[in-house]
Amino acid sequence: MKGPKVCLAAAIGAALVALAAGGARAAPATETPDRAAAPSTMDVARGVEQAIQRAAERISPAVVNLGVVREMAAGPWSEEGGAIPDWLPDELRGRMREYFDELRRRGERQPFRAQGNGSGCVISEDGFILTSEHVVRDATEIVVTLAGGKHYRARVVGADPRRDLAVIRIEAKGLPVAQLGDASKLARGQFVIALGSPFGFGRDGQASLSFGIVSATGRAIPGVGVELDRYYGNLIQTDAAVNPGNSGGPLVDLEGRVVGVNAVISSRGGTSEGVGFAVPINEQTRAIIERLKRGEAIVYGFLGIEIHEVTEVEESEFGAEAGRGAFVSSVLADTPAAKAGLKQGDILLKIGKETVRGPDDVIQIVQATPVGEEVDLEVLRDGKHETFRVAVARRPAPRALAVGAQGDLWWRGMRVEPLTDELREQTGLEAGQAGVFVREVRDASPAAEAGVVPGMVIDQVGDRKIASVAEFAAATGEAEGPLFVHVVGIGVKVIQGTGGAGHPGGPAPQEPPTDPEP
Repeated sequence: MKGPKVCLAAAIGAALVALAAGGARAAPATETPDRAAAPSTMDVARGVEQAIQRAAERISPAVVNLGVVREMAAGPWSEEGGAIPDWLPDELRGRMREYFDELRRRGERQPFRAQGNGSGCVISEDGFILTSEHVVRDATEIVVTLAGGKHYRARVVGADPRRDLAVIRIEAKGLPVAQLGDASKLARGQFVIALGSPFGFGRDGQASLSFGIVSATGRAIPGVGVELDRYYGNLIQTDAAVNPGNSGGPLVDLEGRVVGVNAVISSRGGTSEGVGFAVPINEQTRAIIERLKRGEAIVYGFLGIEIHEVTEVEESEFGAEAGRGAFVSSVLADTPAAKAGLKQGDILLKIGKETVRGPDDVIQIVQATPVGEEVDLEVLRDGKHETFRVAVARRPAPRALAVGAQGDLWWRGMRVEPLTDELREQTGLEAGQAGVFVREVRDASPAAEAGVVPGMVIDQVGDRKIASVAEFAAATGEAEGPLFVHVVGIGVKVIQGTGGAGHPGGPAPQEPPTDPEP
């Protein structure tokens, strides 16, 4: 690849010279034995074009389309119209109501069969394929379409919900393999290519390609996927077009090497707006991939604190420094942090020998620390530096982490909290009404798109009646497909899967009050 590198560098250099000249037509260059003529504008374009084509030729044979089927139980019926979306025409709603009423009279429920689409890339000639965990989560059937158009049934070998990575396998040999690169060497402005199956345009075996640059590295989008305990941090941000269906597909450098796995976009309209994110391929993710290929569970470290950025308030009240440390907003009971003596209001400055610049540093350092290992935590408390020794524990399952320290819960773009007597009175509900109160709904989120607004009260999820935030968390569980919720006095709402946290095309990531730390 030395030739293309030189060609592309020369082409870009020539383009910069042309720009500096204000777009004026350059005078014909006089060739001498020591100096060759500068490349023309067309040479510049062809150099870039050829570099993209070569990269695509290298990676495309290993890019695959995933057709995913999920089967789920039918939702609840209600006096307000049953499991019928509000946006359907009145005539169709009436016919569906009659259909559901008949099923209810017969005591029958029809299961739902949801179909999805995603992408992936082959990482070994004997059938292992890398994709996003959310693409294959809860799948009852996975069909892989190879670049040549041949179809195979696949099974999930290993999955890591927290990092949103999964490995599936098909029974095949001699497959073309994608070369994994090293995202730690990426820099802003570097060219990258996204390949996959946007909107299913890849089911014919030809992966779609989009071209852009690395907009940022080490990017975090707190709050997205918290209900599934996802960690969308240390991501690659790119302006290469990434749309629904690209999820799990590769982000590639100009050498044709996979440097990231496309996972999520920031979008108000559900399609690419030039802000996409990919999980980087680095030493840590390579280790995760190898363990997933062996079917091993991925274990992460845990302290038991909730943290956020050091703000001006912490600077003035606690003597903290901007851009240094993470503010401990709460300490969960009976956790390593609580046992070690950490308190709300501490500012975490160092973990072992690693300096903490912000919350994302804490997450990365702690979750990479082996379970059982003891580390020193340097904190700023009441203007003094103190050190606490803590034994890192194994990160609990998502359900155990779902409910925050304040008793609230983020789920699919809405924040619910306990339904108190005061809230019942404010909303005109009966004193004995059970459920959870919707305090906040993010714009363009699955909850917002379903018609959920702040002030609503939810008393049922699927077939389960709920009376607390903990019961709501248990009922929503780890489901990622469409789910029915019953809103008191209104009826059933169908809330779609977690777009922003699950696949490109969801809501614009927005931060909740605090970032849960492992």
